[in-house]
Amino acid sequence: MSFDFALQKVMNVKEQEQKNSQNQYTEAMNQFEQVATELYDLLKKKEDLEQAGREKVTKGISIYELQSSQSQLLRLQQAINETQHTTQLARERMNRKQQDMVRYSIEFKKYEKMKQVKQEQFKEEQRRFENAQMDDIAIQLFQKRWN
Repeated sequence: MSFDFALQKVMNVKEQEQKNSQNQYTEAMNQFEQVATELYDLLKKKEDLEQAGREKVTKGISIYELQSSQSQLLRLQQAINETQHTTQLARERMNRKQQDMVRYSIEFKKYEKMKQVKQEQFKEEQRRFENAQMDDIAIQLFQKRWN
């Protein structure tokens, strides 16, 4: 007789949920990294633009170039603000997906533990049954020898 876990189908569903949540978390993490890298690049570009502007001011710059530089900085700052908001949303999504992944992992581990416990109980029952059979055989052999 082989071991048959009554909740195997439920356990399979929980395992699939766990794998799906891991994939979703990985995807959310990759999206966050992508947006965060974009934000970093924008901030670096702004810093470089400001540094170049400071150098031009010390050397002398026309009003038109100064206005153009300020206009670029304003557009860049707007892009940074939008990207910061997108980054925050991506971070929140990634954190939610991580919490989901942890929750599904815990649920799956509960079923794994239940299966392990049931399997151990089944093995113990099998040992007891085999021992009882061996005892019966030993008694029968003993009775045959004395009869």
